[in-house]
Amino acid sequence: MTPSTRTKVKKALRELRLFFFEAVLLVGLMLVYWIIRGALPERTTDAFGRAYQIIHFEQRFGFFWESGWQEHIIGDRALVDIVNGIYLYGHLPLLVGCGIWIYVQSRERYRVYRNALLISAVIGLFIYGFFPVAPPRLMPNLGFVDTIAMFNNKSNTMQPGFIVNHYAAVPSLHFGWALLVGIALIDIARNWWVRAFAVLFPTFMFFAIVLTGNHFIFDALAGALVVLLAIALAFVLENIRLGLRQTVS
Repeated sequence: MTPSTRTKVKKALRELRLFFFEAVLLVGLMLVYWIIRGALPERTTDAFGRAYQIIHFEQRFGFFWESGWQEHIIGDRALVDIVNGIYLYGHLPLLVGCGIWIYVQSRERYRVYRNALLISAVIGLFIYGFFPVAPPRLMPNLGFVDTIAMFNNKSNTMQPGFIVNHYAAVPSLHFGWALLVGIALIDIARNWWVRAFAVLFPTFMFFAIVLTGNHFIFDALAGALVVLLAIALAFVLENIRLGLRQTVS
């Protein structure tokens, strides 16, 4: 093996170790997030009270459309299967795949958006703990349908019980993290098809979370606000880090 080949092999192994460390770290932190979210007390009365407050808020401002949207798709099994599939299978798999792509394309930008993901998770946990909200699917008396339970004969989350919190509806990080990925892809990508996906992914996820009865429109708006705040804080932290690095050097 020539010296240049050995150098390339060492570099490749170093990159592989860094990637493995990053993957283990992120998976570990997100597992902690899910465990804490699942362990939060489920204050049912408060959760349903806030859900009704959200309904009144949307009615007041003229965008209480969720049940009407559901009525348009309930009779079409194909459409229901599509939105169920997007909700169930378009979340974590696409987040992981896009995260790897961002990591490969730009390590610096990946660090910013990874930090934004973690910051939004912390903000989300705070809100879930102190301001629980029930999702529309738990309010069939108002005409909402849990399409996943009804048409797929599956639990709504398909997650282990110890990480499930039925009242962690606001903010919707299901949508918020799709938006985070979309923003990251638009920031990094130069190919038109990647940017098109960056727009379509959060758009489809928005309709999926509403049409499956998992979130109000308000929840998605709250998720977007939390993620935008988290991205801003992540860029501030990155600028501070770069400033300290320049000072030291």
